[in-house]
Amino acid sequence: MNKKCQVFTPENYVRELLDSVGYKEGLYGKTILENSCGDGNILVAVVQRYIDDCVAKGLSKKQIRYGLERDIYGVEIDTEQYEKCILNLDEVLRENNIKEVEWKIHNTDYLKWKETTQFQFIVGNPPYITYSELKKEQQKFVKEKFETCVKGKFDYCYAFIEKSIKSLAENGKMAYLVPSSIFKTVFGLNLRNYMKPYVTIIKDYTQEKVFDNALVKSAIMVLDKKRQQEALHYKDMTLETRIDIPIKQLKDKWFFTENVEKGMKRFGDYFKVSHVVATLLNEAYVIKEEEYEETAQGFICNGHNIERVLIRDTATPRSLRYNRNEKIIFPYRYDDNGNLIKFEEDEFESNYPETMAYLSDFRARLDKRKSDSNAKWYEYGRSQALSGLNSDKLLISTVITDKIAVYRLSRECIPYSGMYIVKREDNNEYTLEDAVSILESRNFRQYVLDVGIHISGSSLRITSKDVEDYKFQEEA
Repeated sequence: MNKKCQVFTPENYVRELLDSVGYKEGLYGKTILENSCGDGNILVAVVQRYIDDCVAKGLSKKQIRYGLERDIYGVEIDTEQYEKCILNLDEVLRENNIKEVEWKIHNTDYLKWKETTQFQFIVGNPPYITYSELKKEQQKFVKEKFETCVKGKFDYCYAFIEKSIKSLAENGKMAYLVPSSIFKTVFGLNLRNYMKPYVTIIKDYTQEKVFDNALVKSAIMVLDKKRQQEALHYKDMTLETRIDIPIKQLKDKWFFTENVEKGMKRFGDYFKVSHVVATLLNEAYVIKEEEYEETAQGFICNGHNIERVLIRDTATPRSLRYNRNEKIIFPYRYDDNGNLIKFEEDEFESNYPETMAYLSDFRARLDKRKSDSNAKWYEYGRSQALSGLNSDKLLISTVITDKIAVYRLSRECIPYSGMYIVKREDNNEYTLEDAVSILESRNFRQYVLDVGIHISGSSLRITSKDVEDYKFQEEA
């Protein structure tokens, strides 16, 4: 298994996990599982709580030893960490003067584990591994065995959550420390639908870095197999704010707010929001200001006088923020009706030999791109965005930190980072200037705070669909 999954849970979050499911007293005879236990830092706390509760209830050392063997379960796929876990649990026994225990800690893959016990408690910090980081055989296995992972690019933890729910007793509860992105990502929809009947509490660390080496934001999610409440109790652990959200209000994405739909008009009904071009090798196409010399014929760069007709202005939210001027090679043209025209290779080489020679310097790397199947080697790796770019447009970033910065771009500019916004053809009601006002409004900023995925510090990631789904006020 990828060593990335071996990220161990800090002590204060261990306490929060156990407290969240009520693992505090009356523990004797109640089974608990930690199904990705690593070196046992969660199980160490579990065992100590179990012993303390049993001592407080007057149980003998012999009874406690028997209970530990019967009630405490763990699973760890990595042999080295499994052995450390056993040693750490044995150390807890020595500190409490309890004889050796035959632990039910298993060195195996939890997703393939055949145990049929139904658990009163399941707690843990499942592996944070993305779809692209899984081996092909792992992807295939998970897709075939877990309904939450049938479609799309799931995270590995989805399967852990699904199996844990199935492993809960009818009155069981589980608390997992999970990436908070699972509440809003497109590929997490099946998982959210699967969890929805059981979710009771979400403790969201919106601006807190739980793990030193992980970029993801985390949340503690509590599920109750016998849930009776009709509202989700949501708490922002950083801002210390609380809100109760009706379970029925949780739709495709889970928005933890009461203010998602203030307006009546959907932004996407008037404006099209798209992700910009993806060259898949910006170094070959983007030319920074200090790298070229402009001539009457074109732009000299790396010993080639690139033809002027194939050079366009380009921009990213970052370059515009810092007033950096860049150019981009545009190996296409538009006809008079705005339709994208592609060049055949011999035509391209004949008409634009300097550009062809320049791009040939990058040929080996261009060939290695995972481009569209119909993309020629000298074209951008993805061309879908190009059909709508030949018009006046706005540009915004996919990552929002402070204010919403909206930039106006000309028809000729070809941006290569962020999202661009154009008017829909049937929109005779709102202009691009109106769009700027809408996107720079306080209401849209609040909307971003509600629907964005926390990625680092106070930064949030939003999608083109998020922007299109925003509902603004009539007077905007």
